[in-house]
Formats: sequence, C-alpha cells, structure tokens
Amino acid sequence: MAVKSMSAGHGRCRELPRIGLIVPSLDEGGGVPAVARFLANVACNSGEFSLNLISLSTSSRDPASVRIVSPKSWINGVATRHGTWNQHSYIHVGAHLGELEFMRYLPRKALAEAIEGCDLLQVVAGFPAWANAVTGYGKPVSLQCATRAIVERRMRDRGGWNPPRLLRMGMTQLTDALDRKALRSVDAVQVENPWMLDYVSAVSRGRDVDIRYAPPGIDVATFKPITPRVPSGFSYILCVGRLADPRKNIELLLTAYARLAPALRTRVRLLLAGSTRPSLSFWEKADAFGVREQVTFVDCPSQEELVALYQAATVFALPSDEEGLGIVLLEAMGCGVPVVSTRSGGPEGIISEGVDGYLVPLGMQMHWPLG
Repeated sequence: MAVKSMSAGHGRCRELPRIGLIVPSLDEGGGVPAVARFLANVACNSGEFSLNLISLSTSSRDPASVRIVSPKSWINGVATRHGTWNQHSYIHVGAHLGELEFMRYLPRKALAEAIEGCDLLQVVAGFPAWANAVTGYGKPVSLQCATRAIVERRMRDRGGWNPPRLLRMGMTQLTDALDRKALRSVDAVQVENPWMLDYVSAVSRGRDVDIRYAPPGIDVATFKPITPRVPSGFSYILCVGRLADPRKNIELLLTAYARLAPALRTRVRLLLAGSTRPSLSFWEKADAFGVREQVTFVDCPSQEELVALYQAATVFALPSDEEGLGIVLLEAMGCGVPVVSTRSGGPEGIISEGVDGYLVPLGMQMHWPLG
C-alpha cells in the first residue's frame, strides 16, 4: 500500500518515495544489522520516505530456501516469511539451492516481487556480493559495504589441505569474483573504511558511480554515558561481538587478559557478550591459563542490557583480525568507555591513537588503559 504524506503549505497528499532496504539475515546480530537498524530508523523518522525491509537468506538450512536435501522444497519453490525486527516489519526471502553459497547472492522471483514497489534499493552488507541479488531489475541500487569476502574470511580459510577447506576456499574465490561483479553493477557505493574506498575506486574506474567514504553512525540518544556512573559491583574489560567468528580473534584477548598481574585480575574481570559464544577451545585455554572463573559470557543481550554493559565497563577491547568498521567501538565510545583495538581495518578510521583510544598492530599483545 502506498504511503502518503501531506505536502507542506499545500494541504495535498503526496506519495513518499519507497526505499527497499536489503540486508543479509537480520537475525544473526553483528555490525550489519546494527547499520541496517540505524538506516531504517533514519529513513522512517525523516518523514520523507517509506520503507520495505527485506532480509536475505544466509544459511544452508534456511526453511525458506529450495534445498537439495529437501525434495518437498523443490515443489514449493523459494518461500518468504514475514516478521518484525526492532519495531520494523520485514520480509525474509529464501534462495534457490540454499546449500550452495553463491546461489544466495543471485536474483530470484520471490525477491523481485518483494522489491516491486520500491523506487530505490539500498543494500547493507559486509561484502559487495549480496548486491547481485537485486541488480538488473531496472531500479537504482546503492550499496553500503565494509570489506571484501576474501579479506573477511582470511582466518576462516586457514588450515590443512583437506576437502572441506578446499571447498571453502573455492567458494571464497567465487564470492570474490561476485564482489567485483556487484561493484561494477551498482549505481552508488558507501564504504566504511579508507582501504575499502581505495579498492572500490580501483574496481569502478571508468564508470559513472557515486563512491563515498560514509561510515554509519549510532543512536547517541541510546548509546550515551551515564552520570554519575553506577558501579556494576566489579570492574571489567568488555568485548562484544559474534564471538564464534574466527575473525574476532577472541583468544588474543584471553591471552592478554591472562598476562595481567594476578592481583589486578582479582579486581578486573573479562566480560564477553554476543549472539554467539566463544568456541570450546577458548574455554579450554581459559582453564589452562587458570582464569576461567574470571571470565563471564552474556548470551544475546537485549539492546537495553547491552547499553548497560557498555556504560559500566572499565575498558572496551576489540581484538579482531579483520573489521570492516567495528561499530561496537562507536557504541562503546558513545557510552564514554575507553577503547583499545587491533589495527584490523575499520578501527583505524574510528580511533585517533592516544586521543580517544588505543590501536595495537596485528600480531602484538593488547595493552590496557586501566589507570
């Protein structure tokens, strides 16, 4: 249904331009949904746009997809389901042959129907390949992205020469090609760090495309300091993210914490929070270091709980091997918390070393501004 607004000074109704905001699975947590939430709120609160929010399949087991292992899905075809996310209605769209990663980046009829009434398509994704799903429909496509698939998966694809790893590496190479294809197809690109700006500019050379360095913001009415700070009962170093993701390099943080003086560890805990928990090897290493009792994990905190964790933290730490942006740094800084991060791509565009935080070269131990 078309959304209409009163034209100022004329008393006439006008139809608002409709933005299709396309995002890989909204339910997974992490930086991409946080950016999508920011953009959705800005668009809706402006009063100048209406919004179609569309979530794309990211899982080989997505019941909305046609799956090789599910003959019933061959008959039903790609399905959609409706839901509510952060007070926004959305449509989730499956994929053809969902077990094959590259198929999730391609167009399908159900997605074409979901974007039919949109005037502009805004894709928000970690890497560009996702935009291929909505190019070719005759609608302007704008892409906000943070990194390249081949860079994002650098740690994941390490390991021995075994069939699963070779398959993952092959998919990464294919996705990298789809990244370049998407960048040559969209009408505008917003990037979240300086190195990605250089890469997109090089790939897009010779094309008339709007390329901007445009890191997203945060809601400063939500992520804000509290005065006076309310003690949590203990001091803690905080880390937030999808901690099962190898890119987050959470064992680096554990090692740095274990090297604190024992007297300091009795006063400062390590508190982790996120939508996925650290791996078994992380907890085994915590036992080996003798710090297991000083490490706490908060599973899937609500936004209100997350803000409270930020506001009471002593230090926020981001030990990632790769970050396209690092929006959790912005959230922590918004809450007035000192931050320390590895030089992992995005953080260098956020932190001014020694001014509003600290940056540690990759491969070096983290140090703590605990004074």
